Amino acid sequence: MLPHIQLLAVDLDGTTLSASGAVSARVREALARAAQRRLWITLATGRNLPSARPFAEVMHINAPIICLQGSLIYDLAKERVLRRCTLPSTLICDLLAAHEVHWPVAAYRSEQIFVVDPQLAQTIYAAIRQEPTQVPDLCQALHPEGADKLLFQVPEHEIPHATRVLRNFVGDQAHVVQSDKHYVEVIPKDADKGNALRWLAQYLGVPREAVMAIGDQDNDAAMLAWAGLGVAMGNGSEAAKAAAAWVAPSIEQDGAAVAIERFVLR
Repeated sequence: MLPHIQLLAVDLDGTTLSASGAVSARVREALARAAQRRLWITLATGRNLPSARPFAEVMHINAPIICLQGSLIYDLAKERVLRRCTLPSTLICDLLAAHEVHWPVAAYRSEQIFVVDPQLAQTIYAAIRQEPTQVPDLCQALHPEGADKLLFQVPEHEIPHATRVLRNFVGDQAHVVQSDKHYVEVIPKDADKGNALRWLAQYLGVPREAVMAIGDQDNDAAMLAWAGLGVAMGNGSEAAKAAAAWVAPSIEQDGAAVAIERFVLR
C-alpha cells in the first residue's frame, strides 16, 4: 500500500526548475493540487534564501524551506530562522590555505555570497541574479562568523579528484557533496538535506513514512534515502537514483509532476 504523504520536499535546479530558470505549468499545477490536499510542501535547495524565496509562492510552498544544502531552515510565514549550521572559520581558513585546494570558491553566509575570483562572481550572478561580494581574502572576510557553505567550481573531469581531496581534508568535520556537474560543496557536518528534512519533519510532527522527497543530484541522495518515499529524476545522478525508491521521468518530461500525480494525487 502506498503511504499517505503529509510532507513533500522538492529540489529546485534540475528537478522542478529547468536550465532556463522556469517551473513548468504542469509542475506548478501538480504542486497547486497537492497544496489543496492540505499537505506540507517545502523546498530543499542548495540556493540561499534570497535566491530560493521567489519560487516559494509560484510553487505553493507552505512549510519552512530548506536552503544552503540543509544549513538553513527558514520559516517564510514568520520570517525567522528555525535552524542554522555553520562551518567554523578555522576550518575554512585551513582548507583554503591547503595547496591541493586550488579551485575558485564562493562562500555563502546568511544572505551574502563572498568570492575572490571575478569570473566565478559573474557565473553566480548569471545563474541566480544575485551579485556576490568580491573580497581580497575569503579567510579574513569570514572570520570569525564562518560560513553556511563553500562552493567550489571544478572542471567536470576533475570532480572525482576534487571530491576526494576535499573529503580527505575535512574528514568528519564537514560533509562534501557534488551539487552539479561543475560544483562540489563543503557543508557543515550536521547539515545535509537528509538531516534537514528529518529535522523539519519532526518539527511539523510528520512521521518519516509520510515524507516524500524529489531530487536529482548527489546532494539530494541523503534526503531521498531518508524520506519514506524518495524519488530521483530521470536526468539525475547515479547516486540520487541509487538512493531513491522510484525514478521519475526527466525534467524535460515533467518528472516531478509525474511523481506528484502518481504518489500524492492518486
